[in-house]
Amino acid sequence: MGRVLRCAQQLVFCMGTLLMVTGTMYAQDALPIPAPSTPHYGIPEDWSTQHVIYTRNGSVEDMLKVRDDPRFLNNILLHYIREHRNQTAQPATAGLDENRLSADSADADSQELPSQLPRNWRIYHHPPPSTWNRRSKVDWAVSLGGLGGLALAESPAKYSFNPSAAPSCANDFVVYTLNAAPTVGGQANLVGLRNLYSNSAGTGYCTGTGPTFLFSYAIGSKASALSPTLSLDGTKVAWLENTNPVNLHVTTWVAGQGTSAATGAVAPTGTWSNGACTPAGASCDFALSYTTSARCTANSSLNSDSDMYIDYPSDTGYVSADNGILYKITGIFKGTPTVDFCVTVNGNLGTKGAYMSGAVYDPLLNEVFVSDSSKVYAYSVGATSFTLTASYTYAASEKGYAAQAPVLDAFNGYIYMYSTDDINGDTSVAQLPTSLASAVFVALGPASTTTPNVYLSYGAFDNNYYNKGPKNAASTLYSCGTDTTTTTAEDLFAISFNASTGLMNTTPVMPANKNVNPGGHAGICSPIIEFYAGSTDRIFVGMGDFAGATTGANVVTMWNITTRLTSASATPTATATGYQGGTTGFAIDNNASPASYPQAESVYFSTLNTSASATTCGANNYCAVKLTQSALQ
Repeated sequence: MGRVLRCAQQLVFCMGTLLMVTGTMYAQDALPIPAPSTPHYGIPEDWSTQHVIYTRNGSVEDMLKVRDDPRFLNNILLHYIREHRNQTAQPATAGLDENRLSADSADADSQELPSQLPRNWRIYHHPPPSTWNRRSKVDWAVSLGGLGGLALAESPAKYSFNPSAAPSCANDFVVYTLNAAPTVGGQANLVGLRNLYSNSAGTGYCTGTGPTFLFSYAIGSKASALSPTLSLDGTKVAWLENTNPVNLHVTTWVAGQGTSAATGAVAPTGTWSNGACTPAGASCDFALSYTTSARCTANSSLNSDSDMYIDYPSDTGYVSADNGILYKITGIFKGTPTVDFCVTVNGNLGTKGAYMSGAVYDPLLNEVFVSDSSKVYAYSVGATSFTLTASYTYAASEKGYAAQAPVLDAFNGYIYMYSTDDINGDTSVAQLPTSLASAVFVALGPASTTTPNVYLSYGAFDNNYYNKGPKNAASTLYSCGTDTTTTTAEDLFAISFNASTGLMNTTPVMPANKNVNPGGHAGICSPIIEFYAGSTDRIFVGMGDFAGATTGANVVTMWNITTRLTSASATPTATATGYQGGTTGFAIDNNASPASYPQAESVYFSTLNTSASATTCGANNYCAVKLTQSALQ
């Protein structure tokens, strides 16, 4: 493992230097980035991966400041390796070393690779496969039981063990938190799946006709309505149980515990002790009732909408709750989670029925950004307290809307906020400088009338934005918005940027495209995810009526955005149907040769409802689903 970590650091160092020197990183100065001093493990992806982004036009000075931050390092790895195919020529054959993650046995030393990269971590470039002209399909769908799947707009967490090696059937896995009350011997509320790169026909890279359960746990007594996050080594999961008071859980899993989500959940077998399990090798769970901590004024609360954000270098979590308070929690993965301090952001939330969003942390500013249903706030993080530095009202007065976490473009200094009823009475996306001194709004239809939750999920930037940031005429942001005629439905929009100022152009370059919602049904979009595979850029969008499983569009669409979409009549490249209630957010994995690694280019999500006639994973079940990235080249 030590060798793997050292090689990962060298890979990031060399790739960062190479990209800047060759001009593909667009740094202001072609200076080498010193090798990071903190260890780097595999790549965990979760809800926050799309909420804090690092574009290639950042200055060398800013890159130097975050060179030890795994989020920045992962950003380099994800985008560079996905562009150049991230798999070595020889597949990894080693599995989990009994109960824990182990290094892949395939040694990259023998691979023929670009000489600029470290010898031990060179990347094999497969010849590009031919274009696939076929529809997305269900590779596999696994029942999560009839009580609940991943919740609305939440995302599974995906762990890639070795980003420079072949996809691993044993060590790569995806984790779902389930919005279902748990029962030992029955329904789980935390599950992990591995053997991912398989399909129902048994012709995938992994053996068998579907995934296997890595673990299935019934922990606590209540459901989890928020997204999971993973430790850097993948051995721990931080997640939130929506009790009152809310519990933050950190679970150390053991492979093979639990056999299914609906009937085979187990409890962890060991006891938590200062970040480790007793006895050694056992699974265990630590639960922190953070809203009743003695460090803050006790204010027992649920947490309906605030995902946990992890700052890996400091092992710190930032999370809020329905009480309107923001908490800093230390020792998430490396010790015992403890509330360090907190601040009241909005003390009126409990009486108005509105919610707090997830928080994001900017290491360049040492500030946390968080929102309620109408205002975004910036807090500096001191040694013993938060200090409010700025706030901005971007949406109408609190009406019980779900709050969307800010999206931070750290190198360009912007915050993006999504709203279904902004201060102008529109559905919109707002672009604010991190000073929160002003805002540019792009109207995306009228205010939404969707019930019971009025919600606009976050959009996705294209590869042009990731390469050159907002000061680029080709950069595009894709977002859903409210349909003008049916205000309980959503359409797809494309937003361009002013190349001189970096500000959004206030008129969408693609107006309301109804083809994201076949049939024009009531319903809302999932969060949008983007994937650039070297020559082709794509986005994936789910659509459905989560409150009406049988009446919505219930689809996933894939759009080729290599050339910017501008026509309201543009159609998706591929459509997959039958996902009751629509979909949650997505996790996405590899740029892998279909010939060498069939089924290893995938998106993962959960359905949002059930029906007696559903066939995706059985009648009256919520489903975890894997789809191939259609037409990936």
